[in-house]
Amino acid sequence: MTDQDVALRARFDELLHSGAEIWRDYCQDRSGEFHRVIPADYAAAIDFLEERRSRAHTFLELGSATGVITIIADMLGFEAYGIEIESDLVDISEDLARSVHSGATFVEGSFVPPDYRDEVHLLESDYLTPTEGADAYAEMGLEIGDFDLVYCYPWPGEEEWLIEMVRQHGGPRTELMIYTVRDGYEMI
Repeated sequence: MTDQDVALRARFDELLHSGAEIWRDYCQDRSGEFHRVIPADYAAAIDFLEERRSRAHTFLELGSATGVITIIADMLGFEAYGIEIESDLVDISEDLARSVHSGATFVEGSFVPPDYRDEVHLLESDYLTPTEGADAYAEMGLEIGDFDLVYCYPWPGEEEWLIEMVRQHGGPRTELMIYTVRDGYEMI
């Protein structure tokens, strides 16, 4: 292992530790309230993304929450963006990125493209993904199709809807990385 690898692992350790503290505080602050944040397996994300960095250069996280996975992608050399609808989570993500010297970009708004919002009827009646809100893509000046690798952790029952959204709006090189508790990380 090179000195550069050791330094990167130390940065990852710092990020994962900070991410765990943020999650703990976030849950305590919202004790008893429903919130739309469930962390994925961050350590496994490092390995999964590391395997893909030779084939992909741009990364987009749909619903970036506290920003940990977007920051992991940035640390691995991706041009990394995260879209999050909740302004307090965007602030948390930006603070976390600064604290670990990450250049990841976070944008507040909906990750659902405006012309896909009419497809909400394809979701189950009790869907959890907010489909309204500011157009995050207009804010970034980028579209889903501008990214090599798009990542999401969908709510149960929303997987096919999100897969179809990325299929319709992705470009010829766009690949979708998805996380589920049952299957972990996989490419769709």
